[in-house]
Amino acid sequence: MFSVSNILANHAAGNEDLRYGHTHRDRGFQPAGTKAYNIHPDAPRPVVVWAVTRACNLRCVHCYASANADPAPNELSHEEGIALLDNLAEFQVPAVLFSGGEPLVRPDTLELMKYAKSLGINCTLSTNGLLIDQSTANKLADIGIKYVGISVDGLRDNHDKLRGMKGAFDQTMEAIKRCTSTGIKVGARFTVHALNYHQLDDIIDLCAENNIDRLCVYHLAYSGRGGKMQKVDLTSDQTRTVVDRIFERTVELHAAGSPLEVLTVGNHADPAYAILALQQKNPQKAEEIWKQLRGTGGNRSGSNISSIDPMGNVHYDQFSWHYNCGNIREQKFSDIWANATDPRLARLRDRKDHLPPRCKSCRFLDICNGNLRTRAEAATDNWLGMDPSCYLNDTEIAQH
Repeated sequence: MFSVSNILANHAAGNEDLRYGHTHRDRGFQPAGTKAYNIHPDAPRPVVVWAVTRACNLRCVHCYASANADPAPNELSHEEGIALLDNLAEFQVPAVLFSGGEPLVRPDTLELMKYAKSLGINCTLSTNGLLIDQSTANKLADIGIKYVGISVDGLRDNHDKLRGMKGAFDQTMEAIKRCTSTGIKVGARFTVHALNYHQLDDIIDLCAENNIDRLCVYHLAYSGRGGKMQKVDLTSDQTRTVVDRIFERTVELHAAGSPLEVLTVGNHADPAYAILALQQKNPQKAEEIWKQLRGTGGNRSGSNISSIDPMGNVHYDQFSWHYNCGNIREQKFSDIWANATDPRLARLRDRKDHLPPRCKSCRFLDICNGNLRTRAEAATDNWLGMDPSCYLNDTEIAQH
């Protein structure tokens, strides 16, 4: 995640620990009274996106999980989920994001989240909001859930069309109000592409007017049903226009006193583009930000972010379900992640020398790290190929 608010508007948000961009210089959360990791002390600690079920009550056109009405065959049982959480707590991961499908379709999701919280795990929920009535919102707050991400893909008609259900938008907005009424912070997730980018300003206004804490603008990932949407992804020129507008609106919002935090997700060209914009206005600040961003390392799939699908398969991020690094029924997650015997998982942690020449010669490589590998693989049939979503031109990336 790239906080436009923080970098361009000096807006310090209160949800730093919820970011996928969490660096491992502090190695994630440390339970009270501990000074070191109990197991695998040198292994990276990832934020874990756990898709607890494939089942979903919507049919979103860009769903990376290809979710449908039914659970996947042989999904993890409640007992297996408990054992997984025990291992994630022992491994001391920074956070677990409960996802799906629609996680609240699974009957025991709240119970699993409650158990995770009892272990000291930082938990968040990724949902479409349709199953969050006031009782569920209250239960989430009682469990200690501090942050919920809810998808909003356009205004009413467009949102309903993209999500495959009339009335979905209104139910989603009600869910947001119920969560905020309990004190839970809400982040709206807007996946941008050619079918909805014209509503970007409307979505920003919607978030600001409804006291939503955060807006995350996601770039399209070519995964699941999203893999069939490459033809409606934004062109490079359209992406630049969208990102320019995000930058402009974010600065305007904070100048007017708005607390809305704005982030972009899924395209590590965005931080580089922000540095280029800053260099025109404040070269000293641009250099300071560049130095700061180098510490994050760019895309960290396979080290600082991971995913576990409903059947227990381990993936190097939530968009890479086509490739398994192991299965928790056969080996503990901590061992799969720490030992990195899977060749792709190991290569992801040392990828720079294996990226395309354009990436290797780019002056922003240290803050991008080759961008999203799943998108590169979908576009080029080579997981170490070029991510087509890089919209920076040759002059911008040239070494100076």
